[in-house]
Amino acid sequence: MLRTRSCVLLFLLFVLPLVLCDQGFPQAGVPPGYQLLTDPQMSGGLLITQRQGVTAATPLLRHGFTEVATFFDGRPRAMGGVRDASDQQAEAGFQATIQRAPVTGVVIATVGAGIGTVGFAFDSPQTIARTLPRLLQLVGGPAGSAAGSCAPPPAPDTWQTVGYPDGSGQLQLPPGWQVTGAHKGMVEAAGPHGAIYSAVWTTAVTPAGAAHIARSAPGFAPSTVYPVAEPTDPIVVLRAKWATSAAQREREGKPAMRLTRILEAAPQPVAPGLASVTLLVLEFEYERALYRGLVQLILGPPSMDGTYLYYESLGSTRTECFAQHLPTLVRILDSARTAGHVLRERIQGAAQSLREARDIWWQTTQNRNQAQDRMNTNWTEAFRGTRIVEDTRTGRWQDVDLAYSADTVRRLNEREGSPRYREIPLRDLNP
Repeated sequence: MLRTRSCVLLFLLFVLPLVLCDQGFPQAGVPPGYQLLTDPQMSGGLLITQRQGVTAATPLLRHGFTEVATFFDGRPRAMGGVRDASDQQAEAGFQATIQRAPVTGVVIATVGAGIGTVGFAFDSPQTIARTLPRLLQLVGGPAGSAAGSCAPPPAPDTWQTVGYPDGSGQLQLPPGWQVTGAHKGMVEAAGPHGAIYSAVWTTAVTPAGAAHIARSAPGFAPSTVYPVAEPTDPIVVLRAKWATSAAQREREGKPAMRLTRILEAAPQPVAPGLASVTLLVLEFEYERALYRGLVQLILGPPSMDGTYLYYESLGSTRTECFAQHLPTLVRILDSARTAGHVLRERIQGAAQSLREARDIWWQTTQNRNQAQDRMNTNWTEAFRGTRIVEDTRTGRWQDVDLAYSADTVRRLNEREGSPRYREIPLRDLNP
């Protein structure tokens, strides 16, 4: 389901004993003090070094761009970046060439205990989306380091397929993980590497749709229940959804996940019937701890009443463990499968909703047309200045002055002693 893209990902870099192999990279161009770490089973590499007496990450990162120019065909080109408030962690995307072959990747600088670490993870633009999670696995931490408190990656042969408790799907989980909730294809799971939820959907509404709802239900604030935002900007919609969810949980007396920043947003190919698909890397605070997550956000096109689909999957863990745990989270999310009967129910429900929306639209259009016709007819009758009075006994019609038609009918009926005569407005002749 989720596929990592070429986006800026923060990870803590510590050198591990790895096998160095020649994959066509210019070993002679490795800068002094740097190590080129590669894996014979995949492309790409990790160029990494450590410096003593470092107090800030940003200068270390900037200096790294200059130092690695001998490895690449000149200084890499930065593609935007972020840093934390204390400048102990900084990161950026970059593009470069190696022997005229284009590469792309991320550079990360971290500072701890006076030691600065900077690393450039890179691969070709065509394969970086696939290899970046595995490149991150080249990184780990010795016992007692910040990364040392993170759970080790699970062994590949220890994963098991687990069904959802309500029978609506299945996913693969490593040891220590368990499903904590599931409902009609939506699932939540947690374990030593973090937590995920997949296929969670809700209804969002445009500002115009929210205004209509508010007019139809006085005293009701749509933003307390629905994310209110235009679907043209996925980041704005995501912020609205997270703010709405946090407010709801606080009203219920429960801890809330509060979005602190969005580090990267990468648009993805859009399937027919959807408005947008976006991958985002974000940070959020939960119970005074900082977490980082990878989000897949899907938005549907707005319907006639301004509502649209909001569909989200998230894999998250503590910020300091994000790089090490990301491949595990991606594999879990990728393995989630919704049962066929649930998909059929969703399709049938969507079709029914579409039929209902069309019926509402048709009825609204008819009512609007009828109201317009009646208004036009009233103006025609007023301009003509006459109205028909009918003798209900004989069926004869007679035009009388519009200004006195009601009095004329009243006098005729008083003379007859019965409601023999009646007015027929022109609008009633053209229902």
